[in-house]
Amino acid sequence: MIVLTETDVRGLLRVEDSFTCIEEAWRRYGAERAVTSTPAMSVMVVPGEAPTPWGIKGAVLPSLGLAGIFFGAQFGSYTFAVCDSRTGVILGLVEQSWLTKRRTAVTAAITAKHLATPGASVAAVIGAGRIGAEAVRMLDHAFDLAAIRIASRTIDGAEAVSAALQGEVAAPLSAATVADAVAGADIVVTLTLAQAPVIAPGMLAEGAVLCSMGGVHEVEFAVLAQIDRVIVDELDYALLRGDFAAWIGRGEITREALEARIDADMGAVVGGLAPGRTGGCERILAVIQGMAVCDLAQAALAIERAREAGVGTHVPLQAQRGAPIGEDHARIARLVAEGLRPQGKAR
Repeated sequence: MIVLTETDVRGLLRVEDSFTCIEEAWRRYGAERAVTSTPAMSVMVVPGEAPTPWGIKGAVLPSLGLAGIFFGAQFGSYTFAVCDSRTGVILGLVEQSWLTKRRTAVTAAITAKHLATPGASVAAVIGAGRIGAEAVRMLDHAFDLAAIRIASRTIDGAEAVSAALQGEVAAPLSAATVADAVAGADIVVTLTLAQAPVIAPGMLAEGAVLCSMGGVHEVEFAVLAQIDRVIVDELDYALLRGDFAAWIGRGEITREALEARIDADMGAVVGGLAPGRTGGCERILAVIQGMAVCDLAQAALAIERAREAGVGTHVPLQAQRGAPIGEDHARIARLVAEGLRPQGKAR
């Protein structure tokens, strides 16, 4: 198998590559109902002074012969294992932490591309962390925007991100409060760790698309009454975290009633099997929590590019002839540990 570090992956995948392979992964999901793990994510909590949740989720793209498993500690390091779906042989281990930021931001931009009103010109990104900054880059790549407004917990935080991205993106950037950022925006992306909802009834403009992506309770339940269409990426995972989980957990809606409100998933929309927007005045809520099929597509493309470029560390999974099993396993463990560090070039 091949082991790719963050440094390797950053050098292998262009922005266009991520857009193309993630959009294609959604299209395949729509056409093939590509397999996702059941449950959508397994979680185990490592006890300690600060309990650490670990997440594991998987996917298969049958027509490509690929399977993959995403795993890692929340807010820590993530890894993606890409396998041959027929034999189970591991093709590669890819450091996933940076790729997750890229995938999240790209899915925000692709969602907006398929659901925003034609000629959308103003975007608001709520959340000024590293993923929020990447979302600004990806929205700027996908649209010819007249303005991107950035909001955070503090104006200082939003101003810092806006200043850091000046000159890197074409669209004019500005820092704003959440209310000012959302007012009149065609595209709203929430990527927060908010302790309370940041989007309230009356905030969304007519024709706006709201992408709720932060994995926490970001949108007040009452907003749903003002939404004309509801789109998800993958329902089971969307029900585990974020707004859907919060609404159900608070008793504001049942799972059955929420499922009845959902109009389509992004696989069907991207694949042309279901409409996204059906009218210019519609307010659309898209709950996009992240699909393992998108992670699989990106990681597999990185492995393919790495083999072409001769990049990465190659690790034999079977014991070398004549070498003691124990030594070989220790060598593999050492190489994998070194290869997955973000800093430094892989040998």
